[in-house]
Amino acid sequence: MSIMILIDPPKNVRPKGALRADVAWKLFLPDVMGDIPHEWGKESESFKHWLWVELSRKLGFLRKDPVDPVYILTPQLTAEGKNFLIRSCSFWSNEVYATDQYDGNRIPEVLGDNLWIPPLVNTMRSPGEDPTLTRITEIEQKAVHTLLSPVLGCGRSNIRTYNIPPNMTFARFHSHTSREELYFVLSGKGIARIADHNVDISEGDLIAKPTGPDISTQLLADKGVDLRILDIEIWPDAEKNSKDVVHYPDHGELSLEGEGWDIIFPSGSAINNDDSMKNYESGYFRHKDGAWEPKDVPGFKRREK
Repeated sequence: MSIMILIDPPKNVRPKGALRADVAWKLFLPDVMGDIPHEWGKESESFKHWLWVELSRKLGFLRKDPVDPVYILTPQLTAEGKNFLIRSCSFWSNEVYATDQYDGNRIPEVLGDNLWIPPLVNTMRSPGEDPTLTRITEIEQKAVHTLLSPVLGCGRSNIRTYNIPPNMTFARFHSHTSREELYFVLSGKGIARIADHNVDISEGDLIAKPTGPDISTQLLADKGVDLRILDIEIWPDAEKNSKDVVHYPDHGELSLEGEGWDIIFPSGSAINNDDSMKNYESGYFRHKDGAWEPKDVPGFKRREK
């Protein structure tokens, strides 16, 4: 099994069944043709997922009928775009080649060097010299943040490292209903706020935040030294579009995130649903403060005070 990346081929070089990454780039990432954006977002995830699904339809190490070779047509590629594409392809094939040299309407018979890249990142030195990781490393909340997931396949996890300066944090005190999180301390020391507790943490500690208890956490570099973290966030779906309720206790907010949501309401306005269930078959309207008033609702008898 091999993958052949054809960079900006002439129109008469279009192998039958080739994956049209050039078209996908125009659809998902039109502002950075052949490149990857500095800020990795939903559009980047959509492009990565498209490529992953298309490769799965042709390749796989347990397939008895893999397509060989698989051709991928691309626009001109930057070093970062090429690195990202080769890394993604390297999960699906032991041999990955690329060319931008063509002899008329023919694909070169000599493929050149195998460009396969192992699915490996050194978390102690990230981003290191990797072009993709260097491109998407940024300063977020005054912390150096590198998202590793783009080069580690199209799984259900968001994996990142960040370096928190003294007296700073990376994220709010928060909980998730559908995303699990694990925090591994790569170096330094600080505290982890876990529900109502402040727990000292240092190099080698692993902090778990599973779904279910809706437990809130926050990491603080309060010991006068940098706190370097490997953060693994696990989603229910590879597309990372699932709905999630995020609670920010310090800010008194409940954030409903995901497709069709993206709204916030005060967490103090949430009340127990006992009254709603007891009066499920009654007509009434609930106000923001939790109070209700009778209302004529089709199919139900009007609830009386």
